[in-house]
Amino acid sequence: MKSYVRSMLFGAFILTGASSVATAADLGGKTSGLTNEIRGGVLFHDLMSRENGVDINAEVLFRWAALDFTIPGLGTNGMLRPHIGGNLNVSGDTSMVYAGYTLTLDLTDWMYIEGSFGGMAHNGNTSKTTSNSLALGCNVMFRESGSLGFRINERVNVSAMIEHSSNNGYCSSNNGLTNAGVRLGYAF
Repeated sequence: MKSYVRSMLFGAFILTGASSVATAADLGGKTSGLTNEIRGGVLFHDLMSRENGVDINAEVLFRWAALDFTIPGLGTNGMLRPHIGGNLNVSGDTSMVYAGYTLTLDLTDWMYIEGSFGGMAHNGNTSKTTSNSLALGCNVMFRESGSLGFRINERVNVSAMIEHSSNNGYCSSNNGLTNAGVRLGYAF
């Protein structure tokens, strides 16, 4: 099977799985008031320096299909929310759109950690074209991220984030793309 077809099937699998989880969580999970959130920030593009510039990041986390819970024994609050977002590279290198789920765990009333997993689609190179470019292999890939955040008040937060995208060896090339930066969030 050609790598492009495998990539498309893989992308469809990711989106179908996220949709199924969202429907199941919507039927059984509780949601809280301030769980819709918009975030924006600036990311240093490609920590391995094969591409240049910065990315402008925008993301929306949704209340629908959110799962709000407390970890037994620890009393730590957590929330699993679907997200969509994108990175626009201002230097014309690889940009992306992405979707998946974000797990937020409260460490204190004002500090939290997050992890996310999902899929992404990009406009970058899939094979090596120059010595100073990525070879991402597939146009549809996995994406995961981690964040440490601080709540300024009930609605506003700031976080440091690192994200990585990879095709996990499903396509012949697999350089991966890692970005890191800061974001400002507003919950409503």
